Amino acid sequence: MDPTRERGAERIEHLGADPDNPAFFDLSKTGVCCFYKKFVGSGVRVQVKINELTVAGKVAHSTERRDGFRVGIQFTDVTPEQDRSLVELVDKYSKGVPVSCSFTESAGTR
Repeated sequence: MDPTRERGAERIEHLGADPDNPAFFDLSKTGVCCFYKKFVGSGVRVQVKINELTVAGKVAHSTERRDGFRVGIQFTDVTPEQDRSLVELVDKYSKGVPVSCSFTESAGTR
């Protein structure tokens, strides 16, 4: 199986908008796959913001595309409250409710 497709929870793939340049490609309660303009190496710690929720994560993979990188992020250190929020966000997203997503690299090491 392609390691970039493995996921420990149901994945909801990008719904609509511009499929060549979305803010993110898919979302699950265990991670997200985002479009990013620059390379970010595996293991780099990040902060992911989904709507008003911020979750810690680490880069699982960064695959080059012609216009940037597809960056797979696995959520880490998720609290029970964040887990519930992620389940709700994935459910809303699966029903077509728009969800915004971005990430920033965390200060410090891998």
